[in-house]
Amino acid sequence: MFNYIAKKLTKPASPKTIEELMAAGGRLVFHVPVTDANGRVLPPEEVRELHIKNARMKIASHEGIVAKAEGLRTVAELEPLVSEAMAKGGAAAKHWELMQRRYFGGMAEMHEVEQAQHAFNVAAEAARPLNAELSTVKAAEVARAEINRLKAEYKL
Repeated sequence: MFNYIAKKLTKPASPKTIEELMAAGGRLVFHVPVTDANGRVLPPEEVRELHIKNARMKIASHEGIVAKAEGLRTVAELEPLVSEAMAKGGAAAKHWELMQRRYFGGMAEMHEVEQAQHAFNVAAEAARPLNAELSTVKAAEVARAEINRLKAEYKL
């Protein structure tokens, strides 16, 4: 009886499967050696310096994206303007489609269809720069977040 209990206490637990490890909050870390052009395995200090150099290049790239958004309006200011412009464009598109149907039904003249098309084109042209500005500002926000992450990760 004593031998049975001693064996149970000293028997090592079976290793966890990868799924069990991940479910328990663990993580897999792959250790792949980094080599230079000559095939020499780089020491961890040199690898860290390479990572820092790469992070600095990424930060410089992201700072260029942020610089493009300097002086532009914020997302909170732009989103209502873009929504309004898109709504006007949608209404103009519906009116243009209606005028086309009326024309083919014999209830409208061609100049009315052309006027509706022109109104749609004007509304679409008004929305384009707002959408471009909004996408620039959103890209700058993503770039700022990435800059902060890289600076925190590499303590730059």
